[in-house]
Amino acid sequence: MNRIDRLFAILLKLQSQGRVQAAELAEAFAISRRTVYRDIAALNEMGVPIVSLPGEGYELMPGYYLPPLVFSEDEAAALVLGAHLLQEHTTGRLPSAVLAALEKLMIALPDRSVKRVNALRQVTTFGGPDVRFDLDDRLLNDINQAIQEKRLVEVVYHSCSKNEQTVRQIEAESLHYDLGQWYVNAFCRLRGGWRAFRFNRIEAWELLDKTFTPRPRLQEEPQPPIEIQLLFAPETARWVRERQHYAFVEEQPAEGGVEMHYAVKRFDEILPWVLSWGSQVKVVEPAGFRDAIKMEIRKLQVGYEM
Repeated sequence: MNRIDRLFAILLKLQSQGRVQAAELAEAFAISRRTVYRDIAALNEMGVPIVSLPGEGYELMPGYYLPPLVFSEDEAAALVLGAHLLQEHTTGRLPSAVLAALEKLMIALPDRSVKRVNALRQVTTFGGPDVRFDLDDRLLNDINQAIQEKRLVEVVYHSCSKNEQTVRQIEAESLHYDLGQWYVNAFCRLRGGWRAFRFNRIEAWELLDKTFTPRPRLQEEPQPPIEIQLLFAPETARWVRERQHYAFVEEQPAEGGVEMHYAVKRFDEILPWVLSWGSQVKVVEPAGFRDAIKMEIRKLQVGYEM
């Protein structure tokens, strides 16, 4: 902790606790008592009226306070719950920093807001994912560095569509987290176009000394999505809603069940999910997706006949 942060932290501690002894401040900030004396003197020189009580400690002069942060109760609740959600989904240095930030926030809030936020925290919990994402992950930090410094990154990438490894040089533009995975949006020099590279398919990488000039994104004609219509048995529809696919668009009642519509870029985005429902789902449209399902079923049959 640098000295400016420590001075502010000492001031917050004095405001929240009232009287604090030098030994307590020294232990809290892992500094010597001599350093505590210098810090208190520095705060006094900055105009903070700290009273020294021999043998008892330090306290702020009555009537002095830090002005509260201008947050509404809803804003404070949003910040606190958002911070706890972040704690449940991440590892690394950030979760501990979140706790420190929350402590400062709670100290600075008016009493009424503190009571409401504390009441909300007591009745609200978040279930974390099976695997939390690590904000100190080396790949994540290296890609972020490459974005900031406009440096080329050479990656060994395992493509899902062709199931092959290729060595590529990419111009990283931005990071994206979705459905438990990090992606880097980048211009791929090998393919000559923009791609989204999934982190768990990057098998090796190296930041190069070469830099690049950011490219303007050309306005490309968006490809129309493939519309898929599925018919689920009535008794299955409820459970489908609980495990709904991310490409879901809408549902409507239909003869024999519930018809649900989806929009995907490729059949393989949704094919495994559809197969997971077995005989409880039928493909209404398009015919090409029915053929893809049949082909996959034939492959399964061949595998079990061996």
